[in-house]
Amino acid sequence: MLADPEIRKLFDSPMLRGNYVGCDNPTVPAALPDESLEFLLTFARQLEISSIFEFGSGRSTVSFLQAGFSVICLEDSKHWMNQTMDQLSDEDKRASDSFVRPLRPRFHGLMPVMDWTIDEKIATKIREADLILVDSPFFPPFRESTLWSALLNNDHAVIILDDTRIPTVSRFCDRIAAANPALLHCRVQIGHTFDIFCRMHDQTQLKRAQTILEVVKGWRRLSGVV
Repeated sequence: MLADPEIRKLFDSPMLRGNYVGCDNPTVPAALPDESLEFLLTFARQLEISSIFEFGSGRSTVSFLQAGFSVICLEDSKHWMNQTMDQLSDEDKRASDSFVRPLRPRFHGLMPVMDWTIDEKIATKIREADLILVDSPFFPPFRESTLWSALLNNDHAVIILDDTRIPTVSRFCDRIAAANPALLHCRVQIGHTFDIFCRMHDQTQLKRAQTILEVVKGWRRLSGVV
């Protein structure tokens, strides 16, 4: 993993500040497109990381493992996890670890969400990761809680959140970044758009910065999903 000053430089580099094109996977629009996968692999190599933690599993899991990275996945769907594992060689499977846990009703501040309960075993895996990819829960607005869990449990990893072209998702990323100016934050408009964060070993208390309007919207969203 790069040292903090090198990570700061990377956040200001053309790789993260350049112009990209948004796009979808032509076969499965919800899946990561090839352009996003190529970006993730290049970025991971630039960071010189040793371990990856993924919220969710799929094309990125297969690509990371085939590229030689160690990957740990947390998934809520056993069926989807099995589909991912079926694409891996025995050698890739040995470089991976996976957990299937159901999403539970939780509160992110005053906002109700469906998210994982992060027990100590999972929290330890998150803390050990150098790169964290948040590409689940499937309903992207719930990822505010998942991103928050990643930020709370890891003070050094680069955290990448997918699907931030969705206005609700980009808004909560902007709120968190504005309320926590010590966070490194960048939006890369490639594929479904990534927002990238890093705490840079900062130990100050993180602020949620939820507005009453966003809390009300959160209650309305949950009622339409569950």
